[in-house]
Amino acid sequence: MSVKKMESLAWPGAWHRRHCLALGLIGLAALPLARADEPDAAQLVKSADQARGGGLAGLVWEVFAHNSGSGADDQPDQRLRIKAIDNASVAEVLDPPNSKGARMLQVERNMWLTKPGLKKPVAISPRQRLTGQAAIGDIAATNYARDYQARYLRQENVGDEPCHVLDLTAANRQTTYDRITYWVSVRRGVAVQAEFLSLSGKKLKSAQFEYDNSITVRGRSLPFVSRMSIADALTDARTTLQYSQVKVQAVPASEFDVGNLQ
Repeated sequence: MSVKKMESLAWPGAWHRRHCLALGLIGLAALPLARADEPDAAQLVKSADQARGGGLAGLVWEVFAHNSGSGADDQPDQRLRIKAIDNASVAEVLDPPNSKGARMLQVERNMWLTKPGLKKPVAISPRQRLTGQAAIGDIAATNYARDYQARYLRQENVGDEPCHVLDLTAANRQTTYDRITYWVSVRRGVAVQAEFLSLSGKKLKSAQFEYDNSITVRGRSLPFVSRMSIADALTDARTTLQYSQVKVQAVPASEFDVGNLQ
């Protein structure tokens, strides 16, 4: 066989390989690529947690809970004192008088309740209702970075403030909500708005946050939540949590020992 004939026989195979390679490169170019400048969703959540008491050592604050709208008449205002460290918090009811002395302890993903008349602490879920639209987990130190898997969705404005929008999926069943859509301020790094969803994606409640408090941690001033307003998705029922008396101070480890809760 001549060299020319051999080249003509080899040519279709070589052309085919080059053609497939070119098509492959075109196909790769058409695939959606992760943006190099897309923020780290997990880091955004961790930063936002600090402004709600999560991931910081030694904090004390008070929460005043007020209900309005449907069903508010039979739900008295509540006042609680919260003490928190990195992975735990304890809330004590100060008012109303008939609930005074009740305490709720959260350590990692476990929670217990004790109150006058109970012989020993009982295990509870952060999903249990505290008052109105507020769950027990809403008043504990927030640690979404530990409890949820975060996925970056997009950037959009809330009012005139640019925000990162995140999808948070519960890492286990010991969380306050199954899913959360979370708006974190681009400029301030704090949560501005949230929608609390069922596992199927049904909207249950929504929340807005304000940050008129501040704390100083390791010489750095950080914003701290001053108001959380939680609204029911189907009615006009709303619970407003107001945060005050925020102090950075050491809290003894014994405060977070379930054996000392009683």
